[in-house]
Amino acid sequence: MVYIGTHQGRTTKAKVVEPRPGLFTVTLGETEYEVDFLEPQPNIYSLLIDGRSFEVDVDAKAGGDVFDVLIKGDHYEVEMVEEKKKKLAMKMSKGASGRQDMKSPMAGNVRAVQVQPGDRVAAGQVVLILEAMKMQNEIKSAIDGIVASVTAREGVAVAAGDPLLVVEPWEPQFPNG
Repeated sequence: MVYIGTHQGRTTKAKVVEPRPGLFTVTLGETEYEVDFLEPQPNIYSLLIDGRSFEVDVDAKAGGDVFDVLIKGDHYEVEMVEEKKKKLAMKMSKGASGRQDMKSPMAGNVRAVQVQPGDRVAAGQVVLILEAMKMQNEIKSAIDGIVASVTAREGVAVAAGDPLLVVEPWEPQFPNG
């Protein structure tokens, strides 16, 4: 998988391959690293990168894609987004002022539908959880709006491109003066 990492406004693309459990090959630019890791405690990782050892403390912030990372006393705030999800988010945010027909970005199982028709949602609000390849993916609204319809059902498998729900733009109504 390819991930996009952002730290202090700098974006880095990392290709991550797991040839066997616990061993990763990480490619940053033209450089490839072998990364062996253990998680001795929850959110504490012991990394061995090309023979050098690092202890990394990772704390996911609310929302799941932004992490507080502590490496050798240095504190980083890092956003890690799978490249496909980033492209999808950018695609979904285009035309964000219009109706949003949300479709499944991948094949998977619907774990949770967190809205129902008539609910008001904010841009960036999680509306659905989709599990694919043993990972839970948050599907977020790209616009402020009202949920017009929900097609997705919890526990039901969906294919890439299947409709999930529709959000209509919401505009505040002011009484005529």
